[in-house]
Amino acid sequence: MATRKIVEIGDEKLRKHAKKVEKFDLRLRILLKDMADTMYKADGVGLAAPQVGILKRAVVVDVGEGLIELVNPEIVSAEGEQSGPEGCLSVPGRSGIVVRPERVTVRAQNAHGEPIEVTGEGFLARAFCHEIDHLDGIVFTDHATRMLEPNENGARNLPRRRGGGRRSGDGWGGGRRVKVVFMGTPDFSVPTLQALVDAGYEVAGVFTQPDRPKGRGGKVQMSPVKELALRLGIPVFQPLKIRADGLEPLRALAPDVCVTAAFGQILSQEVLDVPRLGTVNVHASLLPRHRGAAPVQWALLSGDAVTGVTTMFTDRGIDTGDMLLRAETPILPDDTAGTLTDRLAKMGAELLIETLRRLEAGDCPREKQDEALATYDPKVDKEMGRLDFTQTTRECVNRVRAMSPWHLGHFTWMPVVKAL
Repeated sequence: MATRKIVEIGDEKLRKHAKKVEKFDLRLRILLKDMADTMYKADGVGLAAPQVGILKRAVVVDVGEGLIELVNPEIVSAEGEQSGPEGCLSVPGRSGIVVRPERVTVRAQNAHGEPIEVTGEGFLARAFCHEIDHLDGIVFTDHATRMLEPNENGARNLPRRRGGGRRSGDGWGGGRRVKVVFMGTPDFSVPTLQALVDAGYEVAGVFTQPDRPKGRGGKVQMSPVKELALRLGIPVFQPLKIRADGLEPLRALAPDVCVTAAFGQILSQEVLDVPRLGTVNVHASLLPRHRGAAPVQWALLSGDAVTGVTTMFTDRGIDTGDMLLRAETPILPDDTAGTLTDRLAKMGAELLIETLRRLEAGDCPREKQDEALATYDPKVDKEMGRLDFTQTTRECVNRVRAMSPWHLGHFTWMPVVKAL
């Protein structure tokens, strides 16, 4: 279960109009699931996205008849009248008498963007009206004809949540928020860190490579991951070698799990032993093919038609750990290392969240890599920018694609032909 903080009255987000949902993707489904988890944990019967700080038109409701997810909801008809006590998770400890329709019909979309229509009567109608009000910056106190005193009969709060607890799995879940330490450095890593925050995980700290000089001027620059972490207010650690000067700070953070994505350092067994649930890595290839630090470039150099991302448990080897989930994408004719990296970074972020969710639920597959199919590719260096025109046209084109963009530029190599 992943729960989010419920914002309370006084927070300006509760008074803003939520935006229409345009993308029906994994991020939306995660939001809806987290909202439901948050609602159940707080013993509520409904929750709107603005109540967890997300200004999107989405609500969840469960008055004891099953969970209802509504995206972009609107009330299209209302009949009758009911008056009764009403409360709100964002207004703790207070309730009031509110007049609502006895019966309402709501048109909306489900988590996949499909149109739905649902009719509610009595308490369900009240819940629909209450939650949809939140999407327009309206709180029940705006409608209350009278606020109730604490000793008066307050609002009905919750029919009991359905089911038992969670599956215990291998230590994931258990009803508490998972604490994550993230390790990453380049642009590829940024979407994964952002996804962890958006999904409601507690990111206790970020480890990234030290600031280094870049460009012709040699100006010292921070990594893209550090830039994002600072904007998000997450503590940043930049050990030269994590196994030496980063071990104690990592232990102090006491993470449940570490997540890595192109961190740029090999993790020692001492580091791997710190998180109680292990370390999950996002790798930009379909393992066991293209292990190593430059899987995107080597997929292009090799003329692969398909590539993808793999989530895996990290072990002492280089990309040799047990695989968890994989996602594929075709390599397009005009793809370069730049365009392909951007696409795989977004795919990897979504796959990582799905992986963590399934690990928490106890239904994530785990598969050992087939060493017979494994390939290991070296790092990209300056010499790889050379074009050898004794190679085929396709090989030369693939090399240009694999090295683009490339801050060192391309080099041309021509064979020397001696005169007879």
